[in-house]
Amino acid sequence: MQIFKPDRHIAPRVLATDLDGTLIPLPGNEDNKTALEGIRNARNSRQLGLVFATGRHFDSVLDVMREQVLPTPDWIVCDVGTSIYHRTQETFLRYAPFESDLAEQTQGTDRDAIESVLAHVEGLTLQSGERQQRFKISFDCPSERTEPLAALINQRLSEKNMPFACLASIDPFQNHGLLDVLPVRASKASALIWLATHADFQPDEVVFAGDSGNDLAALTCGFRAIVVSNAAPGLAGQVNHDLAARGLADRCFQATRPATSGVLEGIRHFGLIPDLN
Repeated sequence: MQIFKPDRHIAPRVLATDLDGTLIPLPGNEDNKTALEGIRNARNSRQLGLVFATGRHFDSVLDVMREQVLPTPDWIVCDVGTSIYHRTQETFLRYAPFESDLAEQTQGTDRDAIESVLAHVEGLTLQSGERQQRFKISFDCPSERTEPLAALINQRLSEKNMPFACLASIDPFQNHGLLDVLPVRASKASALIWLATHADFQPDEVVFAGDSGNDLAALTCGFRAIVVSNAAPGLAGQVNHDLAARGLADRCFQATRPATSGVLEGIRHFGLIPDLN
C-alpha cells in the first residue's frame, strides 16, 4: 500500500470523498440532504477543492451527480482508483498520463489473461460490462465468501506472477461481496497521491471521507481521514489502529453522523469550513 509522511503544518483545502454511503445522502435521510446543501454552499463560496473517489464507473458517476444534485468536482477518480477524469470548462476528460502509468505498471498483462486464470474459481460472478475497465476486472460473490475468495484470487495471481491483486469489500445496500482485481499498486489512495503530483494540490492538503473496505487504503495512507458513522463494521477501528501505529492518530475523525452528515461534520472538524458549534 502506498503511504506518505504528512507535514502537519500544511492546512487542508481539498475534500476527496467516496460517494455511495458517504457523500450521497442515504434514502429518506433529511439531515443528509441538508448537509449536502451545506457542502454545495462551501464548494461554491469558499473554493473548496473537491475530488470524487469511487468504485463507480464514469457514466454512473455522472448519472448520480445529476440525480442527487451533487457539487461538481475538479477531478473524478473512479473504477476504484484505475481511471481519472479531469474537469474542463464543458465536460470531463479521461486523464491519459494516468492510464499510461498503469499500463507501465501492468507490463502488458491484459484482462483476458486474468479472466482465464480465474475462470474456474467457484462463487465468482463477473459484473456487467459497464463495470469492467481496461485495468479493473470486477466480480460479485456471496458476502460470507468475500474474504476467502479474495485470498484465493490473490494466490492464483501470485502463482502466475501477474502484477494484479484483489481488493474486497461488501456492498452495503445489496449485502453481497465485491471483488475488484486491479494493478497490484492501484487503489483510491495510490490514485489520489499520484494525482496530487499532477494537479494543483498536495497530499498533505487532502481530507478523505469513506465508509467501506475499498476506502481503507485512502483512509490510512496519511490523509486526514473521516470515517462516517454508517461505515462497515470494524473500519473505524482499523483506521485508528493503522494511523496510530504511525503516530498519526489525530489524522482520523470518527463521525457521529452517517453519510453526508458525517462528511460535513468531519470537514468542520478539520477546518475545511467553519465549525458552527
